[in-house]
Amino acid sequence: MPLTRPRALSAVAALAAVAVLTGCGTQPSRPLEDYSGEPKGIEAPASSAGGASWAAWLEDGSQLAIVLYGSSTCPPKVQNVTATDERTIRATLAPAPGGICTHDFVAHTTVFGTPDHVAKTGQVKVVLPDTTLTLPSRQG
Repeated sequence: MPLTRPRALSAVAALAAVAVLTGCGTQPSRPLEDYSGEPKGIEAPASSAGGASWAAWLEDGSQLAIVLYGSSTCPPKVQNVTATDERTIRATLAPAPGGICTHDFVAHTTVFGTPDHVAKTGQVKVVLPDTTLTLPSRQG
C-alpha cells in the first residue's frame, strides 16, 4: 500500500526524532578492568593524598582510569561511563554491596575505554554523584 503524503511526512518526522534522540548521547561503557590499588605506572596527583578520588588517561588516551577510595572488602566501583558531550563524561557508581565492610581505606581502580566523541585536546570533566574530576588534555 503506497504512503500518502501525510503518512510519508509522519514517517519522516518519526525517523528524524529517533535520529535526534539517539544522536545526542552515547551508550554507557562498561569497565574493561576493575582492581584494587592505583593504576600501575601512573603517579597519583597530589590532590589524592587525603584519599580524594582522581582520574587519569591510560594507553595514550584510548582508556581512562577512575580511582576511588574506600573499604577493601566493599570497594566503591564505577559501573559505567557515558560521554554527555565532548568535554564531559558522566560516571555511574555501582550499587554498594551488602554485608559487613572493613574500616580500612584503600584505592580501587576501574578502567574504561574512552567514549567516542570525547575531546582529544583540552580538559575533560568526569562527573561523579558527589564530585567532579578533571582529566588533563590528552595526547593522540
